[in-house]
Amino acid sequence: MITTLALHPAAAKVLIGQAVAALPEVQKAFRQGKIIIASGTTNVMVAKALLNVEIKNLEPHAAGIITQRAACVTEKDQRVAPWCLDQGTPVQTEWLEFLNSMRSGDVFIKGANAFDSAGLIGVLLGDDQGGTVGKAIGAIKARGIHWIAPVGLEKAIPSCIEAERWMAGAPESSLCLGYKCGYITVPNTRIITEIDSIRILAGADAVQVAAGGVGGMEGASVLAVECRDEAHCQTVLQMVRTANQTAPLKVKRQSCLICGNTCFMQARN
Repeated sequence: MITTLALHPAAAKVLIGQAVAALPEVQKAFRQGKIIIASGTTNVMVAKALLNVEIKNLEPHAAGIITQRAACVTEKDQRVAPWCLDQGTPVQTEWLEFLNSMRSGDVFIKGANAFDSAGLIGVLLGDDQGGTVGKAIGAIKARGIHWIAPVGLEKAIPSCIEAERWMAGAPESSLCLGYKCGYITVPNTRIITEIDSIRILAGADAVQVAAGGVGGMEGASVLAVECRDEAHCQTVLQMVRTANQTAPLKVKRQSCLICGNTCFMQARN
């Protein structure tokens, strides 16, 4: 039987975080290996699910952020470092040093700003050294570390390759609404969306049939889900109903007064 449901973006992040935490490769690395969970509002949901911790203030766990009418960043001096987990235990260490100790089968969890139907992810780069991706990608690719990309369906775009072509290097004009960003396309990550999450958590196949909304459902994904029977349907709907009780996420960007980046927001804040 087919049922339909709608998930708003904050609810989707919760389900995606739970699904990533439940992946066999993540569970194995959590028990026996090493995991890095990078900053990000979806990644933090993975940490909550894996470590069974409550995190009420998300701002320190985000860096690049699209909020308050701009693609921008959070206050740098308020950020916390990525989680570094060694056999399930958080360790206090510099994440790049921790990455250098990781090997094949370990897990790097970082979301994306975009993904496409070719299975590519796209990441906005807020600094000219490539940010987290620029620092990490060489070791990840060379050592066979699993890159898992939790990303909501709202971030689907036609082509990450085309996006990178347009964004190669920071935009030339200073008249941007937000940070001037570079862009990188990354292949061969494991993308986990709401569709994957429903399959992982509830054993049900789904397809996206609509998107968008109003009144708090902006960015929502509408899914058709195939269930085995009425009991299975009720399980899926209750899971989504619970997730949809999550309040929309509120994360503030840094103040224009302390920003050294020339931006049109400063004239129209």
